[in-house]
Amino acid sequence: MGPRILTWAMLRRVKRALDILALEPWLGGSHAVFLEGWAERSRHRVRTEGLKARHWRWRMRAGAWELARRLKGTAPPDALFVSDYVDLPSLLGFLPAAWSEVPSLLYFHENQLTYPGQDGEVEPDFHLGFTNILSCLRADAVAFNSAWHRAEFQRAALDLFAQLPKPNPRVELLAKLEGAAVICPGVDLETIPLGSGGEGPLRVAFNHRWEHDKDPHAFLAACASAVRAGSELELLLLGERFESTPPGLEVMLKELEPQLVHEGYAPDRASYAALLGSADVVASTALHEFFGMAVAEGLAAGCTPLVPDRLAYPEVLGEELAAHLYQEGELSGRLSELGRNPSALRHTTTRAAMRARAERWGAARTAERLDELVEGIQAET
Repeated sequence: MGPRILTWAMLRRVKRALDILALEPWLGGSHAVFLEGWAERSRHRVRTEGLKARHWRWRMRAGAWELARRLKGTAPPDALFVSDYVDLPSLLGFLPAAWSEVPSLLYFHENQLTYPGQDGEVEPDFHLGFTNILSCLRADAVAFNSAWHRAEFQRAALDLFAQLPKPNPRVELLAKLEGAAVICPGVDLETIPLGSGGEGPLRVAFNHRWEHDKDPHAFLAACASAVRAGSELELLLLGERFESTPPGLEVMLKELEPQLVHEGYAPDRASYAALLGSADVVASTALHEFFGMAVAEGLAAGCTPLVPDRLAYPEVLGEELAAHLYQEGELSGRLSELGRNPSALRHTTTRAAMRARAERWGAARTAERLDELVEGIQAET
């Protein structure tokens, strides 16, 4: 099965604005921003039914039942959009029979086969990962937020099938993934203007969630090492912090207190964009990243990236920015190197080049591609 190709005959059949129902059991954070961005820019009517972003395991187990209960008595839409948190076969089983004819698009923000546990290891319980597989098989179209994510999911699924008795849906899943689209989450370029960078020492932004998979320990340790070696740095710590923030960070923050220009989640989008635009560098130490929205937003603001040479980052940066990927153990030295001449990162042409890369991942283009994908599956019904 090859990639879905939209013919002019199909597109001519989609003349009216479609009613697209988006179901999201984890309606918070980047998932909510993604749907809001699509709804604002779509040529169709995208409406959302979602659940609060908490109790993630329960959302995957029971979200299909709860969402179906909420939809009881409502007419089926023209098309259905579901995230990877939805158990699609279960959802359609709970809904009236007419809903089974509605074309569905499944979008993978993440997946439960390769998402790391609290200790950095993949969890041994594969039931939720197999739910992702079954949803993938049932959907009429599938999209991933990066090509790396699609390949990672396929690899993990094949590893799982190798452990399972036969028959299993290995052949069917490979066919579905071969035709799966890659559509990035979409950077809201309109709310992130190109900034001019810092004015004094090298200003470094860390705009990731303060959780284990983003490894804030490693970032702070690299900064502290650079400072001890004589580098001058200014730090913007913009990521959201939770009750489950990894322990031991307070001592590291105390050591870096003289370098802290900002610490804490920005109160609004405009403040966040202004702070990001005042940075010279956007850095990552992520252990797992299915796309890399924080880094893409940093690029939009004109920041030079310093990110690990792994995960989805080579795809996000592309060949033209590959020099800004670092190898294991190099972050401290790379910060010191850039810190010797921060003005080079503040040139208008340098920052414009970073912005140009981010424009590849713009939300308007994402909305257009999602519209096209939904139009294609709806025209086939």
